[in-house]
Amino acid sequence: MGTDEVSGTGTSGETTVAELLEMVDQLVSHRPHARCRVGEGPLAPLAQALNRLAASSEEHRAMATEPFGVETLVAQSPIMMMTIDATEHVRFMNYNVPGYTVTRTWKRSIYEFVVPDQVEMVRGHIRRVLETGQPTGYEIRSSIPDGPEWYAVKLGPIRSGDQVVGLTMSLMDITDQKKVQARLEQSNRELEGFASVASHDLQEPLRKIQTFSDRLLATCSDALGPEGRDYLERMNGAATRMRRLINDLLSFSRVSSKAQAFARVNLAEVAREVLEDFEEDSTRAGATVTLGELPALEADPTQMRQLLQNLVSNALKFRRDDVAPVVSIRAMIEPELRRLELRVEDNGIGFDEKYHDRIFNVFQRLHGRGKYEGTGIGLAICRRIAERHGGSIRARSTPGQGSTFIVSLPLKQPNTR
Repeated sequence: MGTDEVSGTGTSGETTVAELLEMVDQLVSHRPHARCRVGEGPLAPLAQALNRLAASSEEHRAMATEPFGVETLVAQSPIMMMTIDATEHVRFMNYNVPGYTVTRTWKRSIYEFVVPDQVEMVRGHIRRVLETGQPTGYEIRSSIPDGPEWYAVKLGPIRSGDQVVGLTMSLMDITDQKKVQARLEQSNRELEGFASVASHDLQEPLRKIQTFSDRLLATCSDALGPEGRDYLERMNGAATRMRRLINDLLSFSRVSSKAQAFARVNLAEVAREVLEDFEEDSTRAGATVTLGELPALEADPTQMRQLLQNLVSNALKFRRDDVAPVVSIRAMIEPELRRLELRVEDNGIGFDEKYHDRIFNVFQRLHGRGKYEGTGIGLAICRRIAERHGGSIRARSTPGQGSTFIVSLPLKQPNTR
């Protein structure tokens, strides 16, 4: 494209007002390739500024219309994109939907393309964006007979100055993900049923083993002799460990399958109840436990109790010989992120941080069972609880100096999980 230079009418070399006005007319007429003659005098800088503006406009126009520009990107995007005005009518769609051309969808109500029983849900999201200017998202079944079955929808505001005048709607096909999710949910239901049956079928023989071994010790202790009593005690101990393992595995599996709805939880009250449960253990170990201020948050009450129980239990269990345990429970709120950081700190045996990831896996133990009882599932349960709440858990530790477990949790859940 050539460049048209706006020529002056003056007899001197100075840039004139007439030239500047003509250049402005060219820009208003959408001719960004025009250029103003840059002469001399006080108006020359204005001519240069108008030329820079024209060059910038020309560049943006080329980017939008060239084969590698925005129009091509939008037209060929696998994501369906629409703009919707404040009256909730479609003003733009980036490609044809099966059965609906772009021209047929223009200025039609967005609710004509929504499954009837989902209209009110969609209307609520759309009006929330129009009223608040806050983006949102949801999942929806498709109303297109020959199209995808499910979409993930993202809504964002369109602003003119301070006013929200419409919104963008982006729809991504998530049919395959929903099918995978359905298969996983079915698999989880089957596993839950298996776990329930297995727990009963495995627990019953263990109860009988313990019952009959106790009877043998009570009625035939003298006849068995020291060696026989030792065998029975070992058998009883193995059965007890197996029952504990089964119970811990069930607790791990039920973090999601038997979870309660989220509610407002007073974390300080939960922590006090947990410490009361450990009062006898704390006294026996000579432990000092300090409880800082803990906020309320939106969570599963039972799982918050499980989380603190496991962390406090570990702090009391993995203590150094001849050193009284010192345990601190405190929290810090991160207002910008709307999250809390819960810390459980101890002065116990600690661990090498190269095993940081390993300790949160099922059945992973860094110490022998002979000195420290347990199944190696407690921290895995803590991680699963944190992740179910949209949070995370990590640990800092130095061998021989203690550990700090840090749980990051949102103060409010974005939606029901």
